[in-house]
Amino acid sequence: MKYTVKIADIKDKPVIHTMLQNYLRDLTEFETIPLNESGEYEYQYLKYYWTENIRYPYLLYCNEDISGFALVRKEEKFFSMAEFSVLPNFRRKGAGTLFALDVIHKHPGKWHIEYNIKNNAGKKFWNKLILNLVGAHYKKGPGEEENREYFEFTVGEK
Repeated sequence: MKYTVKIADIKDKPVIHTMLQNYLRDLTEFETIPLNESGEYEYQYLKYYWTENIRYPYLLYCNEDISGFALVRKEEKFFSMAEFSVLPNFRRKGAGTLFALDVIHKHPGKWHIEYNIKNNAGKKFWNKLILNLVGAHYKKGPGEEENREYFEFTVGEK
């Protein structure tokens, strides 16, 4: 299978919006995400990924099929994986790992990745990926919100 990662263009915003809605719906298994008056999950930051130079939207393609998305933002001290999703039929085939590594390596420096500890698949994915990526060179701790955990690590800097 051929994997391609590209920065999402503004014309890709509706595709990411739709995938983001499905992703947020899946996350309601682990946390409360309210619907807005239109019946959609609120995600107020999506529009800024095409207007602020500290936000980076990515799409994953497996062969020619859109297979996932990632939203990265630059905080004061680090890059943050704001959202990350691979569509179910492309999971457990290496696509998520290759996608995450590609996106992380596009932004050398300090990283902060947080996840919900009730999401066992997500927890397992990030723990394995970061351990393989940086070995024991990371900081791990409780997130700011309940049931959350984070990793902080550095990639590509000496």
